[in-house]
Amino acid sequence: MNAIVLDNNILRLRLDPDFGGRVSELTDLRTGRNWLVGGPSVGSPAQEATFGVEQARGWDECFPSAAPCLVEAWPMPLRDHGEFWGRPVAVVAAPDSVTLTAQAGPVRFQRVLALDGDRLTLTYRVFNEDTAAMPYLWGQHLLIAPEEGDRLELPGLDSLDAAFLSHGGCVLTTDPVAFPDPKRDDLPLLDRIHPLTANFAAKLFAPVPAEAAARVVGRSGSFNVSWNGEKVGYLGLWLDYGGWPAESPVSQISLAPSTAPMESLADAVASGKANCVQPGAAHEWTVIIRIAAEKDSLHD
Repeated sequence: MNAIVLDNNILRLRLDPDFGGRVSELTDLRTGRNWLVGGPSVGSPAQEATFGVEQARGWDECFPSAAPCLVEAWPMPLRDHGEFWGRPVAVVAAPDSVTLTAQAGPVRFQRVLALDGDRLTLTYRVFNEDTAAMPYLWGQHLLIAPEEGDRLELPGLDSLDAAFLSHGGCVLTTDPVAFPDPKRDDLPLLDRIHPLTANFAAKLFAPVPAEAAARVVGRSGSFNVSWNGEKVGYLGLWLDYGGWPAESPVSQISLAPSTAPMESLADAVASGKANCVQPGAAHEWTVIIRIAAEKDSLHD
């Protein structure tokens, strides 16, 4: 009932400020395709809440960790899927943009979403209000509902590190995989969309070039994500074609700009890959999503 809608007659975006600013709809009005995994927002504001298949809908922001963990600098245990999902956030809405602000301990997190034609520009800001440096990890958890015939394109990437691999009901070793052909364990081609019967799921990470990009291209257009790889240095790729969870398989993918090649801030700190914002300082980065119409999708 408290949803906010941005609509410029090309794209329509719907978000819920009472559920962490979750975006539940991102529709290309020219084709009618909602690119996001649909369904009700299910979850709990509790610190011990867990994120599973019933919660895996739409688009959330994972900050300051995507996995639950303990980090000495933070005054509380960090919860699964970040501090915001399922919790109210402050919102300032304008005709073609909306600004969301939320607090995670001593760190203020802000996201500005602005529509301009077939583009959605996202500006992120992190402010440290503490007197000590604060480490953090951020990942854009945007779940795309794939369609038959879609293809994945990862410009400049030919290898990815595996954080999780499952195929045919078996969890595999997390050795690196080549893109698009993994060339191991009879894994399916990674640039193609597969049916649920593929029984395959993977969470993969890769460092990105300075001009980072990832896209899904199909008959109904293309979903293009671009960002500055010098500020946000990794792509997180989630592919699920009936491989997770075993008891209720789903089909979903995610092209996730990420500040570290893992989901736990504790692991990022231990490996020296966590971002760190100094006292009184701020970090800012931008992600651009372009949803091209069918006739333009081969020319992005």
